[in-house]
Amino acid sequence: MGRKKFIENEDGTNKVIETEEVPKKKEDKEYRLRYLGQNIKAGKKSFKDQFFMSYEDGLKLIKKLRGKGKGGQLVQKKMPRHVSLPYHMSGKSAMDESINWIAQNTVGKYRNEYKGIVVAVGNVETVSAPRVIADQYAFHTDVAINQIVFIPKVGDKYEANVKYVQEGLIVGVVMGMITIHVKLNDKTSEDQVGIDDKILVKYSNVRVKNSLCHLTGAYVKMIEK
Repeated sequence: MGRKKFIENEDGTNKVIETEEVPKKKEDKEYRLRYLGQNIKAGKKSFKDQFFMSYEDGLKLIKKLRGKGKGGQLVQKKMPRHVSLPYHMSGKSAMDESINWIAQNTVGKYRNEYKGIVVAVGNVETVSAPRVIADQYAFHTDVAINQIVFIPKVGDKYEANVKYVQEGLIVGVVMGMITIHVKLNDKTSEDQVGIDDKILVKYSNVRVKNSLCHLTGAYVKMIEK
């Protein structure tokens, strides 16, 4: 609705005319507060929810595989780690949360010293008391991270769930999280391999880039369609 203007006519009466539209008043915006950094405690919880295997489940699976004569595929390791943290995390609670966060971020990463992939982490043991080195702006400590590591062996056969099929390639996951690439051949066409199928794959190699990796292998047979 525009502005109103009153004009007096020659006969003494008034006439009302609209001159221009009144611009609408801008609504107040609700601004969100933005925080720098990340909430480690909240992030840790959401990240842990993505794990397909707990440390306890990993120990049970190790015993199960040993019973089948495949104990070398999944092993328990204790990884030494040097950690440096800023002084505001020197309290026990903050330090424990930070170190656990670091430990959990090793899940799914390839460890060259083991020639395997970390699939679960357990508790973190403190090896040395926190200490300050010279005039550095951080304190240092040494810890040992209990881990379950998957060590693939050339020639071993693994079950994989198919997640993607394209011309010439099948992409699946072993143990629910480790990516494996399988080339299509006459046998895969004959079995009509598709998404969500469970197949048996013969492992041949691993390709590593930084700490990320994927396995490669050859199709053996269909397990479940």
